[in-house]
Amino acid sequence: MKIGKFRVSKKAVSPVIATLLMIAVAVAASVIVYVWSAGLLGTLMGGGGAQVKEQLVIEAYDWTNTASLKLYLRNVGSTAVSIAAIYVGGTATTSNPVYPIAVAVKSPATPTLTGMGSVTSGTAYTVKIVTETGGVFSYSCIAGASG
Repeated sequence: MKIGKFRVSKKAVSPVIATLLMIAVAVAASVIVYVWSAGLLGTLMGGGGAQVKEQLVIEAYDWTNTASLKLYLRNVGSTAVSIAAIYVGGTATTSNPVYPIAVAVKSPATPTLTGMGSVTSGTAYTVKIVTETGGVFSYSCIAGASG
């Protein structure tokens, strides 16, 4: 059919070419999804920082004397942990020097904390241990008790 000077064709793209185009688009989309997911999983499962490898637990504590808190810490992570600061109820404390806590030591590290300000016996306080790499470990201890 002719309309004016232009010839209008009623034919579409051949079925073979249409099928090839659909396959090419599907392959390109799947390659993009694969590259994106491989990059994302590689980042998530990668080595991570030192904070990921640090794991510090309080095995017990002795706070029967409210003037000093004694913590029994064990490193259950895969790298040595060096403590930078310890906070009790948001107040920075002073402690005896704690050297890097090695992995899976038989006897736990025992820092004794003083300078906590006024502490009420029977009240639970949040104890935050901050490592030199920036890892933060939070625990709850009750003043005037041991656990």
